Amino acid sequence: MVVRNLEIKLDVDENAHSVLDETFEQFRQAAQHAVDYGWSDDPTEIIDSKSELHDATYSDVREKTDLTANHVQAARSLAANALGNCKDRILEDGEKASKPEFRGTVVVYDGRTITYNDDHCTLSTTEDRVTAGYIVPEDTRGTPFEEYWDNAEWERGEATLHKRDGTYYLHVSMKKERDEDEASTSEYGAVLGVDLNVDGYLAVTSTGAFLGNADYLNHKRAEYERRRGKLQQTGTRSAHLTLKSIGNRFSNWSEDYLHRVALTLVLEARRHNCDAIAFENLEHIRERISNASKFQQ
Repeated sequence: MVVRNLEIKLDVDENAHSVLDETFEQFRQAAQHAVDYGWSDDPTEIIDSKSELHDATYSDVREKTDLTANHVQAARSLAANALGNCKDRILEDGEKASKPEFRGTVVVYDGRTITYNDDHCTLSTTEDRVTAGYIVPEDTRGTPFEEYWDNAEWERGEATLHKRDGTYYLHVSMKKERDEDEASTSEYGAVLGVDLNVDGYLAVTSTGAFLGNADYLNHKRAEYERRRGKLQQTGTRSAHLTLKSIGNRFSNWSEDYLHRVALTLVLEARRHNCDAIAFENLEHIRERISNASKFQQ
């Protein structure tokens, strides 16, 4: 199976924004409920079994939310993957990991909760289905839309819905069967797609994993910048030594934080038997994402 990830901007009527936003929030609550149940400070006790999490949390979530059964199961699966990644990082790689906290706006859709049409899709929500039109380039030649979206060889599969700056985006998993004569390389194998700086996360994968808290990283950086500014104004030798010390501490902390996110990304690729990890086009990234100049490395 060959897998690619395609982002599509959606045209959603303003009257439907509130119900989609409510679906985001209830989906987040459902995933967090499953994580809260499965988490343990003892990594050997972390529950990442989808069936066990389902049995323990499904009824509660169905009672407390208006989500469809399929969305409840998708939220549980998202939680199970997050718990499994934490467990693997601690037990297999000796890394530190804290309980996953779901934030931002995301809903995972499968074949029963999304219907693809020629120029629009319909999305299950906490109320009625919402219709969303596709916004595609007028000329798709040489674009992923020509290569995947309009190509009958590729099947539109699971998708994740996101919201950025008031606009909705659909990340669609495009799949096709691998020809027998195609080499088993990353060119033709399963690829984990990675988008950066989505919904306040450092990275979001085509499997629906949300990695790293960009807002937290920005907050720590701002704290460091404020303290550095005060020490520079002081100008004493003691202040200079302190400035050097906190600079080293922040550098070590941020490097460790990003290293752990990177390891989790690799684990996610391993978990889904991916042959390669493909990042979004990083051209002009300084202009396109918040605080990119500070975190370019």
